[in-house]
Parts: sequence; C-alpha cells; structure tokens
Amino acid sequence: MAMLPFEGLLPVVDWLSYLVINKIYQSPILLSLYKVFKLILRLATNSTEISRLCASAVSRATYDHHWEQDSDVPQEDDSDHGSAYELIPRESTRLVQVNRGLAQVIDNVQNGVTADLLFRIDRSILYSKQLSIERRELELPTLHLDQVTKTILLKKQFPNGGSFDTVEAKVLQYCLKRIAETHRLVAEINTRTHTKYDGNNKAHENRLMELWTSLMPDTALEGRITRQWGQIGFQGSDPATDFRGMGMQGLDDLVYYAQVHPKSARRALQCSLHPVSWYPFAVVGINITQYAVQILLTRKLQYYLFQFGSSREMYSEFYCYLFHSFNEFWMSHEQPRLTVMEFEAKFKEFKEVIEQDLLVRKVTTLRHFLGKTDSVIIEEVTPTEKDKKNN
Repeated sequence: MAMLPFEGLLPVVDWLSYLVINKIYQSPILLSLYKVFKLILRLATNSTEISRLCASAVSRATYDHHWEQDSDVPQEDDSDHGSAYELIPRESTRLVQVNRGLAQVIDNVQNGVTADLLFRIDRSILYSKQLSIERRELELPTLHLDQVTKTILLKKQFPNGGSFDTVEAKVLQYCLKRIAETHRLVAEINTRTHTKYDGNNKAHENRLMELWTSLMPDTALEGRITRQWGQIGFQGSDPATDFRGMGMQGLDDLVYYAQVHPKSARRALQCSLHPVSWYPFAVVGINITQYAVQILLTRKLQYYLFQFGSSREMYSEFYCYLFHSFNEFWMSHEQPRLTVMEFEAKFKEFKEVIEQDLLVRKVTTLRHFLGKTDSVIIEEVTPTEKDKKNN
C-alpha cells in the first residue's frame, strides 16, 4: 500500500490537536475566545464545527484512496481487504445512492473515524446550547438515534439541507452511536455502584468467595466471618462492611483484577504486605474504584473510551491499570519508605499524575501496558534488612 504524503505526521497532528482542544475546554477564557472564533468561521464559511469535522473525515478518507489509486509507488496486494480499499468517486462524497455502493463508502469512512474526531464532536455537543436537548437524548436508554441524527443535521447545517443520505450524515450518526455507548456504560457502572452488597444474596457471596480463591488459591478460608480477610486488606472480619461506599462495583473491580491479571494482582498484594510500606489491599482497591468511577462520571475518560471501546471490559482494564500503576507508584518510594499514614496525601498526588497522563493520552489498558512491561510484574519484592529492623 502506498505511503501518503506526510502520513507519519498525522498522529502527531492529532495529538497536538487533542491537547489544544483539551486546554481550550478546561479554560473559561479560552473557551469564550474559541466560541467567538467558531462564530466568525461559521459566518465566513456558512458551516458549523460539527459539519466541518464530519466533512474532514470524509475528505481525508477520500484523499487516502485517491492517493492509493494515483500513486506510482508499487502497491502491496490488498485482495484480503476486499472492497474497503476500492476507489471512492469524488462525486460520491456528498450524495451517494445505495445502489452505487453507499455501504462500501460508509464502511471505509467509519473505519477512519479516529478517537480524536469522536472526542471533538463529543465536546462540541457537550458545550453547545443549541444541542442541549439532543445531548440529553443521547444519555437516554431509549435513544432514537435516527431522529437525533436528523435533528442535528438540520440544526448544524449539514450538506444538501441536512440530508440523511450523505456520507457526512452517516459519519455523524456513527459518532453519535459511539458517544451514546459511553453514556450507557456510565449508567451501567453507576447502577452497580448503587447496588449494595447483600450477605443474603447468594450471587454476591459467591462473588466474594471468587475474590479470595483468586488471590489466595493455596489458603482455605476458615469461615465466612473470619479475621483471615485482613490478609487481603479488608478492615474487619466481614468484608461486606467495606463495600458500603462503592457497592458491588468495588467487588467487581477487585475480582476482575485478580482473575484477569493474576500476576499483577498477586504482586500488588505481596507489596501491600511489606513490613514498612504496607497498605490494605482491598480497601485501597475500593478507593481506586471510587476514583475510576469519578473519572468516568466527569467524562475525563472519554478519549480512552473512544480509543479502546465503551465496554465494561475496557472500564475494568482502566481500573486495573490504575491499581497496577498505584502499586508501582507507592513502592517506588524507597528512601524513605512510605507508611500507611501517608496514604491520603500520596493518593492525591497519584491522582494528579493520572490526570496529567490522561491529558497526554498516556493511559492505556493494563493488558496493553503489561505487553510492554511483563518482566516488571513477575519480580519478587523482598524486604531489605533495614526494613526488617525498622518494623
């Protein structure tokens, strides 16, 4: 496949664009100036930000394929890719009839929709007074996607009088679908945080037993109410009392971490038992759940969700990334070692690091992260002689 001119610069441009847009929406002054700029641009071009963003996605995909078609560079065999790499006629980028291959064109353009584009359209809708009703409708479980799309097409002056049959319209609909998926995830996680742990619920009890067996596979639990729970960081003999703040979501997150990333989870548990810099593993995990949910509810996780998907699995991977990163952050303080009395201050510092990492798109899934650093998580943590004496 031919290399596009400046193709290597596109990720850099997207990254810089994301940083600039993020800064703008974080500053009331910059946001006001940006709105003035958009108004001037709207009057000058008779177009809106959302319509321009969708049009740019179509133009970019169309240019990509014209370049592949016209390039003199020998191309690789694209037969495995099928019709997704066929030439898109320029006249088809506005109004395309179904019998002329609209589905093929749409598939190609939608495959090129980036997390950056989704993020910008999401932010544009979020801060648009004109789309306040549509924004609320995107949050509803009974969303009528076609109707919301048609309304935005008209309000935001899309081509051909807001026609639903343009490629730009299909791009918008796809973006709205992805945005709505993030709202459904928020609702799902929020419901789970408000589901109280019930000791009389067999499913809840079984879930708790899964946590023990995943973290302590070689140690039998003496009973349901036992001081043994302290070995994995609960405060008392009955873990149910620790889940009051985050409900079943706190337990779900711990179980996912222990079962899907057992090496990382057991290493974190081992670190939490350090004679000096110990911390209550399970209780810290519930604190991390609270922080992860806060990030989700305040929409600071949007770019991550657009990049990796808005499924519960991807939320759980974010949680695991947080727990793994927190443990590394905590244990990196060696001279002197941290103590549990410093947890509140250090956890606040850790959250500031994460929010900065979110801003520069450094946060990823733990699965992806461990693919790069697998050798780090299997090393043993052995207390030094000085640590033993201090204990």
